[in-house]
Amino acid sequence: MNTLKIIINIGLVLLLGGLFNACKQEVADSLDLNADVHVLAFKVAHVNGVVDNETGTITVLVPAGTDLSAVAPVIDLPANAAIKPASGVAQNFQFSASSPVIYRVYNGNVFQTYRVIVKEIKAEITAFRIGNRTGMINQNDNSIVIYLPEGTDLTQLSPMVEYTDGAEISPAQGNYVDFSSPVTYTLSYMGETFSYTATAIIGDEPKQPLIIFNGENIAPQWADLGTAVENQSNNPKTDGINASPLCVSMVRNAVTGEGWHGGALWNENKVNIDPAEYNRFSIMVLKQVAGDVQLEIQSDGENNKDWLRAWYSEDHLGEWQELIFEIPANRTAIINNILVMPHEHPNGSPLAFETQRMYWDELKAFPKE
Repeated sequence: MNTLKIIINIGLVLLLGGLFNACKQEVADSLDLNADVHVLAFKVAHVNGVVDNETGTITVLVPAGTDLSAVAPVIDLPANAAIKPASGVAQNFQFSASSPVIYRVYNGNVFQTYRVIVKEIKAEITAFRIGNRTGMINQNDNSIVIYLPEGTDLTQLSPMVEYTDGAEISPAQGNYVDFSSPVTYTLSYMGETFSYTATAIIGDEPKQPLIIFNGENIAPQWADLGTAVENQSNNPKTDGINASPLCVSMVRNAVTGEGWHGGALWNENKVNIDPAEYNRFSIMVLKQVAGDVQLEIQSDGENNKDWLRAWYSEDHLGEWQELIFEIPANRTAIINNILVMPHEHPNGSPLAFETQRMYWDELKAFPKE
């Protein structure tokens, strides 16, 4: 009897094991882990993007002046694959150079993610030197200003110019150029042309504003004051006086937004500004309600405080406005901490205030003249 039980138990074990293995095989057979999830082509208008399936990146260079806020790429995929966002659906690529748009290809039981950049064709002059003097390049208005020593013959100068690889420049590198009046430099690149106006001035270069924060290459982290600060916000208004792609922002609550709500540069991001050398600040602000913007300046350890205010006007609602803040003339203490409060007033004063995101950018200190 015991022998019969043992035989039956062994049979059950073998039967269950077989069923389990059969289920495993069925599940394995249903998984498709070899499906193709590569983007075959990514096109914007008539421009083919460069697809790198190894790194999962796609870059498309479109003609200058293309509206990047509503681009609808046409995407070719392998059989049975799908992509999100879908082919032909418009996306905002205005900020994709710094924050690529994410696409994901699905096929079978696998997927692949792509980071997509769509940007305008652009060639830039990146350095401009004459002798040991370096030109100041403004990429916003494509201007170059260079200060040269007394006695320099402006009619016979040969600048050293650095510019985008692959571009052609005129006047050509190494040629002598007459700078007794402004000179136009033209870059030709991928069928587009880009011009810079270069001006030579005899004399000493004036002291330039100190850029404390610009959101891109000078971007210390703002600490939270009363609410979370988003240190890399996309600029909501790039077609005005502040065209840079990134800024900083925070949400002010209409109900509980009393007191300090803003951001601070202090601790590991503190500054070192001497009021004997600098006498004012400027900052760009964008919001949807008029009112005072406040800068609080402090020495290290939150000492020697001064409160500076400037009015964000009704005429600029939804636009960037550059605000100027005068440092008190009698201040001698070094400025180490800068606190920004985009809306200084209590809620409902002086105007009704709704919960909204407010932005600031381009904080500078200006030298005394």
